[in-house]
Amino acid sequence: MRAQPTTPPRLGDGSSPLGRGASAARRPWLRPLAAAGAALLALALLGPVAMVAVGKRSAAACLASIEAPRGPALPDCRPEIRWFALPSRLPWTDKAASAHAEELGVRAAVAEYTDAAVGRPARAALASATAALDTIESMVAAGSRRITFDALGPACGAPRLGREAAKLGDRRTLLEQPDRWPDWHVRVHALRAALAEGDLPRALAIASGYAGMDPRDEDLRTTTGAILCLGNSAEANRGVELLTLNQNDRASKRHAGMARNWGEIRAVLVACAARAGVEPPPTPEAPEAGVADAVEARLAQRARLAAAIAGPGAAEAKQRALRAIRDLLGSAAALAPGARRDLLAVVLAEDDAIDAAEAAALALPEAEGDEPATEEEGAAVIGAAGAAPAGVAPALRAGSPLAIDWLPERGLARPAVAGSLRARAAARAAELAAAPRLSPPERDALRAAAGALALDAARELALEGDAPAAIDALDRLGALAPELAPDAARALARSSAWLLAGDRDRALDLIERVDLAAAPPSLRAGVLLQRAELLASRGRRLDAARAAVLADEESAARSGPARGAPGARPGLDLLDVRARWTRLALARPPEAAPLRQGSPPAALPADLSAAWPWVGFASLDAPWTRADQPALSRALAAWSAARDAPPTTRRALRYAALRRRGDAPPALVPYAALAAQLLGDGEGDAEVWLDAFLAIDAARFSLRHYTFARAEAARWRGDDSSAAAWQRRHDALRAVAADPTRAEIARHLGL
Repeated sequence: MRAQPTTPPRLGDGSSPLGRGASAARRPWLRPLAAAGAALLALALLGPVAMVAVGKRSAAACLASIEAPRGPALPDCRPEIRWFALPSRLPWTDKAASAHAEELGVRAAVAEYTDAAVGRPARAALASATAALDTIESMVAAGSRRITFDALGPACGAPRLGREAAKLGDRRTLLEQPDRWPDWHVRVHALRAALAEGDLPRALAIASGYAGMDPRDEDLRTTTGAILCLGNSAEANRGVELLTLNQNDRASKRHAGMARNWGEIRAVLVACAARAGVEPPPTPEAPEAGVADAVEARLAQRARLAAAIAGPGAAEAKQRALRAIRDLLGSAAALAPGARRDLLAVVLAEDDAIDAAEAAALALPEAEGDEPATEEEGAAVIGAAGAAPAGVAPALRAGSPLAIDWLPERGLARPAVAGSLRARAAARAAELAAAPRLSPPERDALRAAAGALALDAARELALEGDAPAAIDALDRLGALAPELAPDAARALARSSAWLLAGDRDRALDLIERVDLAAAPPSLRAGVLLQRAELLASRGRRLDAARAAVLADEESAARSGPARGAPGARPGLDLLDVRARWTRLALARPPEAAPLRQGSPPAALPADLSAAWPWVGFASLDAPWTRADQPALSRALAAWSAARDAPPTTRRALRYAALRRRGDAPPALVPYAALAAQLLGDGEGDAEVWLDAFLAIDAARFSLRHYTFARAEAARWRGDDSSAAAWQRRHDALRAVAADPTRAEIARHLGL
């Protein structure tokens, strides 16, 4: 067996272990080169990922600094996009980098717009910021079409200029191009913005445009139709068509087991048809969903329309309407005291055939003896000199003579009854009270009705702008109301009439001449409170602060479970709440202490986003109505500390307040005045800031209440130009609401 020949390894060719070691020894750079190559490869692959992560943190921190304590300059976060420039060109980081870059652009544009209303409010800056927001909205719509952004901060929706304008109360933007807004709720805001401006022609023009688009959303269709009903007959005809659709839909359709009542829509529809000169459509037969509510308002409307017609059958139609009201008043149906007085006023003024005994029976039905007091008849009544006569129902007690309680509310919870008709009803009740053969309870009931109706007449006439007629109603019949027996109470009511009619000098003169020595504590507190408000509106700030402190001390000194008036629910004390807010808004150290003795110390938490405790003023059953709950005291203490904070902190607090809107107390004037104090001299336009701050709360108040409060708040801070502008808007709305043919429409629209 022959051995096979083998080839010996050659040194240096790397084919032997010895050769390979020698080769590596002669080339030491291979391993570092390999390591460097691997590092470069890792860097190339992972570097963009790291850039995205760093950029995300950096951008988020910059955006968070916008709402943190800072100087007046808005942090410019757009340069942070540099972190996403390269990664957006690489396939493995393109998606995340592009998404973050887009979100940064969206949040920066929204921040610039918000800063122009909150950080450093300025009307010109707000107008210029709309262009950037409009551009970024178009880019998102044409690009990713994302609906949510949540990587660089709290989740937010896709940018929508109209939505942001509605959130910040930017009426100029909403009204500039109303037809471009696709969202129905933004269109409703645009219509309300025109009404808030007191510009009815513009509101009608916008509503006509929306009506031509055949709106499908129910609330937009209702608002559009109701505004058209304020116009000429052709516009009212179109309004009838839109409202008829809503009436029938509410009567027949349920949505997810929910139905909406249609009685208020029916009242607006009937008023609209009368303005259009057409017959209203029939009421739905056998409705299967919502019901016909707002019965009291529709009955009063029916009587008014019947009294206005002429020709055959007019007298019979009027009697049928009055008979329906008498039947409701005489039934055991539970009626709110205010609504009962309204219907009683219609009967007394329009039914010449009613005698004293029948009127007394309607004024004091047996079923009402134990009727509980409502907010209006309990918490708001402040002028009681003593209890009302035995057996007098809450509906026959006079209401509050404070001007703030006379401002109108939204909706048709109560019938729309003109002031002149109420005055005639009061005179008729006083006349019937003098009739022979009445029992003492019947006589007391009619006398109390006369006094309560006189105060109602004064309130309505003052809201219509007719102060002399309001004063006349008070002077002739106010003494019949036990709550208005003291001279101070009648002086307060007269002052309220002049204040709402626009003559603040005369209103203040009446208040300053009042002798409070014999007045009960509640009445003293009310007089001092209104005196403080009037002094502030006339620029006498030091005197206003002293009066506000005295009013608050009088309110705090009151005792008893009701702390306001006969029958009031424990803890529910609107006068006390208003006194505390007014004191805080007007009193400043060292001249006066802004907080009541025993209040929590004025201090801010370390986390400014938690500076504003939620009080819950939108609900009468919220914590603020219970004496054992500290929410109100903590809120007042926070406001006191906030306005005395340095400018950088106040700026952050304004942003924090923007997140807690919707909690305005039932004292809108001092609340707006106090919010304006979060801006120091030279820090921005208070009107722009208040538009944003009150944008959500405004929907809880009537537009006349809102415009009145904004005008008064401007007077308190000495801004005569803004006060005049808001007063013009208020007067324009009052002219619309005072028209009897538009009364139900105006109330439904919240005028």
